[in-house]
Amino acid sequence: MLRDLWKAGGIRKKLIIYYLIVTVLMGMTSFYSYYNAKVAIEKLKSIFVDYVYLNNLNSDVNMLETEVERYLATKSSDALLNYYSLYNKLENKASDILSQNYYDTDSLMLKDIANMINKLLEEADAAVNAKRGRITSEYIDHFTKSIKISDYIKFYMTNLLNNKLQEGSAKYASITKNMEYLSYLNIFLILISIGFSIFLAFLFTYKITKPIIDLSHLAVRVSKGDFEVRPIELKTNDEIKVLSEAFNKMVVNIKKYIGEIKKQAEMERKLKEQEMQNLKMKNILKEAELKALQSQINPHFLFNTLNAAAQLAMMEGAEKSAEFIENVANLFRYNLKKLDSTVTLKDEIENVKRYIYILKTRFGDKIDFKLDVEEEVLDLEMPCMILQPVVENAFIHGLEDVERDGLIVLKAYKEGEKVLVEIADNGVGMEQEKIKAILALDSPDVDKKHVTGIGMHNIIHRLLVFYDISSVEDIVEIKSEIGKGTKVTLKIPDKKGERNYGQVVNS
Repeated sequence: MLRDLWKAGGIRKKLIIYYLIVTVLMGMTSFYSYYNAKVAIEKLKSIFVDYVYLNNLNSDVNMLETEVERYLATKSSDALLNYYSLYNKLENKASDILSQNYYDTDSLMLKDIANMINKLLEEADAAVNAKRGRITSEYIDHFTKSIKISDYIKFYMTNLLNNKLQEGSAKYASITKNMEYLSYLNIFLILISIGFSIFLAFLFTYKITKPIIDLSHLAVRVSKGDFEVRPIELKTNDEIKVLSEAFNKMVVNIKKYIGEIKKQAEMERKLKEQEMQNLKMKNILKEAELKALQSQINPHFLFNTLNAAAQLAMMEGAEKSAEFIENVANLFRYNLKKLDSTVTLKDEIENVKRYIYILKTRFGDKIDFKLDVEEEVLDLEMPCMILQPVVENAFIHGLEDVERDGLIVLKAYKEGEKVLVEIADNGVGMEQEKIKAILALDSPDVDKKHVTGIGMHNIIHRLLVFYDISSVEDIVEIKSEIGKGTKVTLKIPDKKGERNYGQVVNS
C-alpha cells in the first residue's frame, strides 16, 4: 500500500510529502520540549512532596496536642471525637513510616519521629483514659509527658524540614539552570521548525491551490446561478485537470436540474428537522415524567437520621440504637424495593410507623402520633409510597417550626365504595391559595424537599392513574385553618388497581 501511495501522482503525492515532512519535524520538536518539561516538573514535584508531608505531619501532632488539652480542660465530646480521629491518623502515618526500607540520614530521623509519635499517642491516650476515670494526678502526669514528647517531635521535625529545604534549594538551583539552557534550545528548535514549515507551506500551497483557486472562482459563479461561464482549461497533469473537465460537463447538467434539486433538498431538510424535534420532545417528556414519579432518598435526611443513631450509640446501650437503625433501614428499603409493585394499606401504615418512630427518636415528646384504622380496610391494594410522604408533609410544613407539642392523627375507614384515609395535624395550617396550587396539577410542586422527594402532585397523579380517575376532587380533599392545622383526606376506591399501575411506573 505504501508503494502505491508513493507511486501515486498529482496532489496526493505532493500532500503526502508535505505532511510527512512537517509532521515529523513538529513532532520531534514537540516531543523534545515535552520530555524536557516533564523531567523538570518531576524534579520540582519531588522537592515539595516531602516538605508538604512533613508540614502535614507536624500539623497533625499540634492538633492532637490541642484536642487532648481541650478534652482534659472541658471534657468535651467533640474534642474526644477529634482526638480519636487524629490518633488513628497519626498511628497509620507512623506505621507507614516504620515500614519503609530506607536508611539514609533523613529516613532514620523520620523513623525516630515515628517512634516518638507512637510514644506520644501512648501518653496522650493514658491521659485521656485517666481523665475519663477522674484520676487527676495520673492524667496531669501523662499529659506533661506527652507535651515533652511533642516538643521533641517538633525539634526533630524542624531539623528535618531544614534539611529538606536545603536539599530542595540545591535541586531547584540546578533545575533552574538546566531549564534556562533548555528554554533557549527549545526556542531555537521551534523557530527553525516554524520557518521551515512556513517555507514548505508557501511552496506546496502555491503549486496545489492555484489551479484549485481558478476552478473555485468559476464554481462560485455557478453557485450564484451564473451558468454562462466559459469552460475552464488547465495545464496541470494531476487530478485538478480531471476535475475541471468534469466541472465543465456538470455545469450543463446542473443548470437543468438545479431547481428541482433545491426544492427536494429543502423539503427533506424540513422533514428531518421536524422528526428530530418530535423525537427530542418525546424523550424530554418521558424523562421529566419519570423523574416526577420516581421517589428518591434525600441524602440530608439520611445524614440526620444516621447522626442521631450515632449520638444514641454514644449516650446509651446498643439495643435502642439497633432498633432505631433497623427502622431507618426498613424505611429506606421500603422506599427503594417496592416502587414498581402494589402494596396494601397495612404495608403503608407500617411504613408510616417506622417514619414516626424515627421522628420521635429525633424530636422526643415534641411529636405525638395517633392511629385509628378499621381492620377490614388493611388489605386494600394501593400504589407504594402514598401515606408516608403525606405524613412527612404534615410534620415538615405543619409542625416542624411550631413551639407547642405536635400531633399527627391517621384514620382509615370505609365509607360506601371508598376507603377514606385521613391524615390530620395541629400545625400552622395553610392558606386556600396554597391548597388550590397543590390540587392544580399543572402548577409547580413545591413540597418535595423531604425524605422521599415525593410531593403532593406526585401522590395525586399516581392515584389518578392507578385508579383511572380523571377528577382530583374524587381522589383527594384538603382542609386547613391557619394556626389550627391541616387535614388531608385520600378517597381510595375499594377495588383492584393492577391494570393501571404499569402506567404509573412507566410514565
